[in-house]
Amino acid sequence: MIGEVVSFLHQEGLKPEVFNAAADAAGNVGYGAMVLDGMGRIRSCGESGERIFGTNKTGLVGRGISEFIGGLCLGGSSPSFSTRYLVHLCGDGEWHKLDAVDAGGRRFVVEINLSRIVTSGQGVFLLNVRRPDEANGA
Repeated sequence: MIGEVVSFLHQEGLKPEVFNAAADAAGNVGYGAMVLDGMGRIRSCGESGERIFGTNKTGLVGRGISEFIGGLCLGGSSPSFSTRYLVHLCGDGEWHKLDAVDAGGRRFVVEINLSRIVTSGQGVFLLNVRRPDEANGA
């Protein structure tokens, strides 16, 4: 599964290291970044994303984002349902507040912003996530 995504990224000239570097750099501006596939599975994550969800890359990559962010219900009747829902969330470019849970079961609020990246007809999604309580210095 993960190998297929790595292969896809290499075929398109997009190396996973690029996503990881971008995700790590995003942490320096107060939010984490994650790369999701069309089914909502986490394909890459930066250090800030690891911190927000209380686990390392191994604990995140390959899992569905809806395991961590309950408002992203991606268990529709078909794979295209999940993709259409993610595309819908990309539409306004705004930050959305949703309930989340970390790997230790602690509940908190996150804000998310989603973008779609399409190459050769296949898409991945860049999920920016931040904790409003940390952004306000709480």
